Amino acid sequence: MQGTKTELRPGVWRLRVYAGRRPNGTPIQVSTTFISPDAAKGIARPGAGKRLADRELAKLVTKVAAGDAVATSTTVSVLLDRWLAHCDSLGRSPTTMRKYRQIAEAIVRPELGKIRLRKLTAADLDRLYSKLTVKGNKPATVRRVHALIGAALHQAQRWDLVERNVALRASPPPVYPAQVGAPTPAQVLAIVEKAEEREPALASLVLLAAVTGARRGELCALRWPDVDWQARTLVIAHSVYETQGGGWAEKATKTHQVRRIGLDDFALAVLRRHRAAVDALAGELRLDVNEDGFVFSRSPVCAEPYLPSLVTKFTSRMAKLAGVDTHLHALRHFSATQAIAAGGDVITVSKRLGHADPSVTLRVYSHAVEQRDREVAAALGNALSSAFPSQLDGTRL
Repeated sequence: MQGTKTELRPGVWRLRVYAGRRPNGTPIQVSTTFISPDAAKGIARPGAGKRLADRELAKLVTKVAAGDAVATSTTVSVLLDRWLAHCDSLGRSPTTMRKYRQIAEAIVRPELGKIRLRKLTAADLDRLYSKLTVKGNKPATVRRVHALIGAALHQAQRWDLVERNVALRASPPPVYPAQVGAPTPAQVLAIVEKAEEREPALASLVLLAAVTGARRGELCALRWPDVDWQARTLVIAHSVYETQGGGWAEKATKTHQVRRIGLDDFALAVLRRHRAAVDALAGELRLDVNEDGFVFSRSPVCAEPYLPSLVTKFTSRMAKLAGVDTHLHALRHFSATQAIAAGGDVITVSKRLGHADPSVTLRVYSHAVEQRDREVAAALGNALSSAFPSQLDGTRL
């Protein structure tokens, strides 16, 4: 490894060492400035301190070879490149990576990109969060920015690029969880009625969303072999996501888990009616439905899925026509709250929804659990009160 030195002005030298390339292919140059004793005294003598500059250059080459100088000179922008490439190598979801890059390119890199990692402070991050808040960004949005910066700095710490993660000392705005809203059974049926008038296939998807609690990408990814008519179960193993340019692709579920959920008579009836309509259309066109075709598709042979964004927009339009203020994801909440209200335990509901951990279900649907707790309390009270009819006159037991 060799370096170069350039005399910027008499006795002032720029020392530079090539330290490899970033993930995007651009070279990494570690540089520093050496000022000779004469130049420091204001004596302008060309070539002054040349030998001393050579010694300093040799030291810099040694530091770069050991990795110390690279760590010292690494900027937030360089870290973002390395961290995003690392996330890609771990197989993160394309949708997740797209969101990461949007935040990195639109917010973090323009605001913090030029700052060297070892000079980055919690105050720098708090200034960014304040700026975003003043611009009108919601606390949840600022929190997502903070989460990305924190994750990148955590990896930088593991790579020995920084001694500590300053994001842990920053103060992003608090986010107070709002109670999850879910439509009533009557409202769900009103939405389905409007959907039936316009696109029966999507009406069936909306109904299945309500009774299974599956995510929209998971519903779009369902294939006919995933329906086990005999066992009365549905296998959820994949999720459809939209690619740039309007296409689609498949990936694993959000938690990378395959789950099998039970179907009742109503859900099976919905699917049978939908399959009959699919077969009828294919028969009219003298086509054969793909054995591995998508359950919900505009293709007469079920060759491709509905796009998740289309399903979301359709459901919102139908809800508006039905006079219901709700959206597609709220059907997932409907499924969860109805299951808990019917006596479903949190672990079962969690597995049905595909949550990574039951604690997620408890946190999101705590209000439904509390309501169920009050019902349990009432049941216990009723059971005991029957044993003491004469004492329940307001005095004492």
